[in-house]
Amino acid sequence: MKRRIGFALILLLFAIRIGRGQSPSEPDNGYWWVSQSETYKLALVNGFAMAMTTAADRVALMCLADKNGGVIPEKYPGEDMLKVCAQTPTVTLFSFGGIRFGQLVEGMDEFYKDFRNKGVYVTAAMFFVRDEIKGKSPKELDSELNVIRHGTAKP
Repeated sequence: MKRRIGFALILLLFAIRIGRGQSPSEPDNGYWWVSQSETYKLALVNGFAMAMTTAADRVALMCLADKNGGVIPEKYPGEDMLKVCAQTPTVTLFSFGGIRFGQLVEGMDEFYKDFRNKGVYVTAAMFFVRDEIKGKSPKELDSELNVIRHGTAKP
């Protein structure tokens, strides 16, 4: 279990760094986002969501292997085991399923219209917009927004 959580944290930290600006002096925050073309935004969102799906699939397969003596089952493990592994917090954290890429781009554009969000990294914003689209409560969203805004603040 500790191994899986450690793996998830490493993936999350890596995900937050994915897509950093093409030049080291240009961070991938709201100022950067609004300067990109619609095509580039769509491609970036597509790649990010697919990477997160791959991460979620990997964690789910690790869960199945853990429940099968350390190896992925050769035969269908049954709906119950699949459901348990697909609904772990780590898999849920990485899931971007059910969201259209265009919807995510529109949400990102809307997110960055607020000047207070301009310093938020694109990857953190994508998780926030995903949570907003998936219907997280306003209280949870406010808490999440407070964390990501302050996490990018300069001392």
